[in-house]
Amino acid sequence: MDFSSGSSGGFKNKDVESQLRAVQNEINMKLAMEKLQLATDKCFRKCVNKPGSSLESYQQKCLANCTDRYFDAEELVSRSLLNRMQSEAGV
Repeated sequence: MDFSSGSSGGFKNKDVESQLRAVQNEINMKLAMEKLQLATDKCFRKCVNKPGSSLESYQQKCLANCTDRYFDAEELVSRSLLNRMQSEAGV
């Protein structure tokens, strides 16, 4: 970054935009990881009642189905919320 000139303390717009994008990407990655952890925790509690050294085939199937349904439901809710916000904003 160039701190030598300019009324904005030497920051160039592209530098600031680049930093903002990097921060937004980091936030998005953290949110995605939190969602994945939440789904994993919920589905593991539902599907694995007796943990062992490995998962039984029915447990693997349950985990796969549970996480698929979890993310399908999350996508549906997100889409519905977005549509509602757009309709309220008159878009």
